[in-house]
Amino acid sequence: MKWKQELLWVKRNEYGVALRIEEERPAGVPVTEIDGDLEEDKQIIKTIDSMSAIATLNRYFALVENTKPTLEQAEEAVKTLCHVYGAANEEVLFERGDPELIETYKQLRKEIMMRVKE
Repeated sequence: MKWKQELLWVKRNEYGVALRIEEERPAGVPVTEIDGDLEEDKQIIKTIDSMSAIATLNRYFALVENTKPTLEQAEEAVKTLCHVYGAANEEVLFERGDPELIETYKQLRKEIMMRVKE
């Protein structure tokens, strides 16, 4: 039986029954007792972050249908847009050098910033 992180840390028996659940990785548990691939977990986290960013942008665009956003709200939406593309910020996004991605980003950024309160 090995530990695996499933939002919480769960120790299951060979039948899949949860024997113990912890919020944090239990202290003293050796790496050999942890199930899962760290790279796979990182990819899952990136996917979840991207989905969260998309949901945030959807709420932002729903908000701006009825009211003009502040500059701060628009800047936060632009940062979130970068996260949708898997980049920490605009510079990282531009460093990727994908012209189509950059063009799409610039168009969406322009649309976001056009709606700001003056």
